[in-house]
Amino acid sequence: METLRTVTITEADVIPRDIARSALSALTLPEPPLLSLHSDGVVLIYGRDMRAIEAGQRLAETLDVTVLLSDTTTITIPAPLPFPVARGCVASATGHFGAYEVVVDGFAPPRPAADGGVAFGVLRDGAVSRCDLILDLSGEAPLFPAHEARDGYLKADPLVAEAVSAKIAEAGELVGEFDKPVYVAYRKELCAHSRSGITGCTRCLDACAMEAITPAGDHVTIDAHVCAGCGNCAAVCPTGAATYTLPTVDVQLDRLRTLLLEYRAAGGRDAVVLFHDGYVGGPLIEAIGDALAPNVLPFPVNEIKQIGLESLAAALAYGASAVRILARREPRNGIVTLGATVALAADAAKALGYGDGACGIVHADEPAEVLFGLAQQPLGTPSPEPASFKPVGTKRGLLELSLGMLHQVAPAPVPVVALPAGAPFGAVDVDVDGCTLCHSCVTACPTGALSAGEDRPMLRFLESACVQCGLCEATCPEDVITLRPQLDFAAWASPRKTLKEEEPFCCINCAKPFGTKSTIERVIAKLEGSHWMFSGENARRLDAIRMCEDCRVEAVLNEGIDPYAGAQRPRTRTADDYKTDPVQ
Repeated sequence: METLRTVTITEADVIPRDIARSALSALTLPEPPLLSLHSDGVVLIYGRDMRAIEAGQRLAETLDVTVLLSDTTTITIPAPLPFPVARGCVASATGHFGAYEVVVDGFAPPRPAADGGVAFGVLRDGAVSRCDLILDLSGEAPLFPAHEARDGYLKADPLVAEAVSAKIAEAGELVGEFDKPVYVAYRKELCAHSRSGITGCTRCLDACAMEAITPAGDHVTIDAHVCAGCGNCAAVCPTGAATYTLPTVDVQLDRLRTLLLEYRAAGGRDAVVLFHDGYVGGPLIEAIGDALAPNVLPFPVNEIKQIGLESLAAALAYGASAVRILARREPRNGIVTLGATVALAADAAKALGYGDGACGIVHADEPAEVLFGLAQQPLGTPSPEPASFKPVGTKRGLLELSLGMLHQVAPAPVPVVALPAGAPFGAVDVDVDGCTLCHSCVTACPTGALSAGEDRPMLRFLESACVQCGLCEATCPEDVITLRPQLDFAAWASPRKTLKEEEPFCCINCAKPFGTKSTIERVIAKLEGSHWMFSGENARRLDAIRMCEDCRVEAVLNEGIDPYAGAQRPRTRTADDYKTDPVQ
């Protein structure tokens, strides 16, 4: 059985950390943009028995209550009630706090019963209820994914009285105006989701547990009313179209820089940056108190899932021996996306000589588990000459900068690091023999990584701009493009490289270059002698293919060429064609 190693911590040991944390606390965080939500207190209580009616009675004085019962066969509904009670089952629910819309099947409105109670009318499907909030006491599956984080949707097990009472109390407070942070800023012009009906990047769509992100043509839309601020989408967005606002990436990296530079300046060594949130990690670290190793530097964030590759790389580049993220043993809504980001950072760091323990996640629910998890994971190898760069720029620019500095100050730098499929960096391999320089890939590329030549037929590539969205690969009509995920630091520092270049074909009339020589010659070879429009007496028409678009139109009009005409019909044969010469 593994045991914790005990060490003696002196006052001098914690001085560097205290100085660094004081410097971090002195930095002010900018306020995020806010979104206003309004609730008139219209609540739909969805249940199956008298518990739903009792909840309605407790809320009737403060909220506008409607109770929807999925099963009315086992209870007798008292009358009169200060709120309506209907029968039905929820078929679907959409919307957000202050504007929910619930579709009900098997809906039956209430009507007076002969015994003075409540009966129900004729059933119908597709009834719609609009409300500000939903109290779900049905005991069935949640109406929304990641329901714990959905504002205005309160779900409790109807068999647990304490849970029901807590949700009733919470519902009673949800009346009036509320301000909610806009957690994610989005610029659709940077999005690499789709082009010309072909799907490319889906990272944010795959990562959003709330289903707050939906496709919208070439880009996506993020519903700020639904977004719960986990930060997954911003962390995985390769172009910087989605960026987190609590705080922005440049502010977060500047805070990291301050923490690590102040720690090192005060004589601290072997720094371990411990990312944590405020509602799980904060209380755990507070409970640990002075037992926390003096080289562990807690770094608070709004959500641990907002941590992207740029933060992990920057922390190591600034001199950290290791980066750890504190998470629950069973995190709410999972941390699969965060785990993939940490694994990617760990692989890149290992390849550059930072060791096996550079990046990791500590799963803990108790203070002792935090200490054990930190002690169990070995430290990495810090940079011999840590960076001190000032983080200024866009999210994508800072990601490139952080990784570039990670390579520059690495213990054992290598020029190229292979990455797993799905990584946001890499190259494209083009089969130049099959490429016709049609430039479909250039048109599809959302970041400008692929480009055409200005004066000559060519295909050029800038690796630092490639996000491996796959649009070029999916668009290419010749299927000659494949993705190669990697970090090629030399390519990042180099200008665009030419993947293929050909001689232009010049118009035989005006000498204007158009198309490529190989393409025009291949088209002529396929048509010459094998197509009626370009055979025999019509062979001269091949010259039209050798002309630019302007000269070709002029030639067609002058020569009376009808491109829609069929082949010339053979002469009609008559009886005279079969008569023989009488002399013979």
